[in-house]
Amino acid sequence: MVRDIQDEQLDRLTGVLAAMSREAAAAIRGASAALFDADRAAAEAVVAGDVVLDRYRAEAEAMIPEVLVRHQPVASDLRLVVCALRIAASLERMGDLAVHIAKVVLMRHPVGVVPQQAAAVLSTMADAAARMADKAAVVLATRDQVDATQLGLDDDEVDAAEKRLLSLLVSGWPYGVESAIDLALVARYYERYADHAVNVARQVVFLVTGTIRL
Repeated sequence: MVRDIQDEQLDRLTGVLAAMSREAAAAIRGASAALFDADRAAAEAVVAGDVVLDRYRAEAEAMIPEVLVRHQPVASDLRLVVCALRIAASLERMGDLAVHIAKVVLMRHPVGVVPQQAAAVLSTMADAAARMADKAAVVLATRDQVDATQLGLDDDEVDAAEKRLLSLLVSGWPYGVESAIDLALVARYYERYADHAVNVARQVVFLVTGTIRL
């Protein structure tokens, strides 16, 4: 009976993390839509929705002391608890980074942030970040190490796109310093978002194997 109750609590914890991963994916998609369409309503929705991720993280953290104190978790359960704390922190941070992108849009609205010259490379970063968020959600559900490893390759794509964008910004950028700063910040937010998605995958690999890879 005790073990059944503990399993139920661990299942609830896993469910909260899965919900967080879906929210983080929705947030980056909303922020990207706001960025490319200069959509104030979409940006405001991302900012307002961040409270959901904060609430989920608090819920996950509140479950952990009960699991540890009231029961006697085995080694794999303890690993899940440790990983859950780290995963929740990364997912919550992913939401924050999507909010940062949305706030750049709001700061410049109604003027668009992305000139045509930078649209393709930023689109590459946005698409890769959204894809990584989806894969992180899948990895959380399946704990598949192959899928987890794939996130590292996607992260390389984001890093390469960021370098291309920075090259554009320092090579006679015609839209002014303010625009260059905005785009450098947005690129950094996407890059950090991708890094946190990779960290989620790393924690899943650690959960399954007891070792950190990627």
